[in-house]
Amino acid sequence: MKSRHLFLLFLSVLLSTPLFSQASESILNKRNLELSGGWVHSTGNNGLDGFNLGASLWFNRRVSIAFSYDHAGDTSTLGNFGLTSAGLVTINSHLQNWLIGPRVFFPTKKVKRFDLDPFGEFQIGGTYLSQKISQAGVGSSSASDTAYSWMLGGGADYVLSPHWAARANLDLLRTHLSDMGQTRLRFVLGVAYTFRRRK
Repeated sequence: MKSRHLFLLFLSVLLSTPLFSQASESILNKRNLELSGGWVHSTGNNGLDGFNLGASLWFNRRVSIAFSYDHAGDTSTLGNFGLTSAGLVTINSHLQNWLIGPRVFFPTKKVKRFDLDPFGEFQIGGTYLSQKISQAGVGSSSASDTAYSWMLGGGADYVLSPHWAARANLDLLRTHLSDMGQTRLRFVLGVAYTFRRRK
């Protein structure tokens, strides 16, 4: 419950800021929308792989508010050969993140068609983790939790055309599952499509 209260407080503060309240029809125009997606890897829980989906609203050429959704999972076994004294043990993990926050691009110079746009980002939101442990001949047990999380990091866009870019992110993701803090690294490789021209 505590994490939900913190997220609702953040959302209400965000919506009441002058930056958001001054967003006119020109800012909320489709031309300022960006959609992205790709592969995501998160450390922790034996390493989790999956997909990332995102959407951003550009306020100007360098600042956007970004929403990110990750869904990653892993199935692994305990022991070098998948066997323990208790028999075969399988761990199935699924992690979901939904985060929102500012993304700021830094000015750079184009060098011989090599057009790179580096950025920094900070996002807050929530994380859901579910795990199922199965043991041969015994059965299975499962647990799950949802908690507040935040992310700090950055990356770069390699501009492919006026609308398309290849994107790489490396972030520190801090989750608070089971009333404890966990630090994870999050890596994303994907593409982004911006409705307006980038340059």
